[in-house]
Amino acid sequence: MANLDVQRLRKDLLKYYGRYNVLPGNTYELSNNMDAQACAAVIDDITSHLLKPAERNIRLELSQMFKECENPEIPYFEVVMDIMQFMNEFVGDPHTVELIFARVNNEVARKKLEVEDKVYYKNEEWTAELAEAAMQKLRDSGTERDYQFMIDQLTDVLSHFTNEDGIKNVRMRLNNIIKNHSQHELGSLDLHL
Repeated sequence: MANLDVQRLRKDLLKYYGRYNVLPGNTYELSNNMDAQACAAVIDDITSHLLKPAERNIRLELSQMFKECENPEIPYFEVVMDIMQFMNEFVGDPHTVELIFARVNNEVARKKLEVEDKVYYKNEEWTAELAEAAMQKLRDSGTERDYQFMIDQLTDVLSHFTNEDGIKNVRMRLNNIIKNHSQHELGSLDLHL
């Protein structure tokens, strides 16, 4: 049996708990005469008490990381119809909107193909067949990331039609369209932790 200075041990434990910003645990099981096995059991209890808040925070941080990396597929025609409707309201000329959208849509499809296939196409290598294959890929499996790139491109183009406040409004409205069509599966991940 070891002879322990319990008052000093409790004071040191309080400082130790404070270092980890954890409420102090129960120290009533400490006594003046404890053997190595009893000390080891108390150390295990204190360790698990200290790790619980850290474990919870780590779980929440990792959960947030997974949520931020979720890239759900979005149905192409539904989101495109809403974007086109907004652009028609904003620009006012359907022919101009169609030209803008065709160019931006091609850029987005090209980037999706290049990123997913890990191949960069020079302008002279970009053929009508590749463009059609890229468009089909965007229609079949367009994701939130693809449409975020589309929003960036459209905002850049539409910025020529408005001022700084108008650009913020355009970005906000387009982001809301994407958000309305996104189905995030990991939104309830915290409930499973």
